[in-house]
Amino acid sequence: MQILSRALFLIGLIVVIASLVYLGMNVISINQLHAVAYANKSNEGPNPVNNIMIMTGLSIVGSFLAGLGLSMPKR
Repeated sequence: MQILSRALFLIGLIVVIASLVYLGMNVISINQLHAVAYANKSNEGPNPVNNIMIMTGLSIVGSFLAGLGLSMPKR
C-alpha cells in the first residue's frame, strides 16, 4: 500500500501543478481578451470558458488523488 499511496500522491501533485500552469495560461488569455474588449476592436479573442472548465477539472482530480494518496494506510 505504501507504493500505491506514494504513486497516487505524486500523480495528484503533478496534475495540480499542471493545472496551476494552465491557470497562468488562462490568465494571460483572459487579459488579452479583456484588452481587446476595451479597445473596441472587431477582432474577438478565443472564448476562455472551455479552458477554465478543463483547468477546474484537473485541479479537482489532482487534489482528490493527492488527498487519497495521503489518507491511505502506510503499511
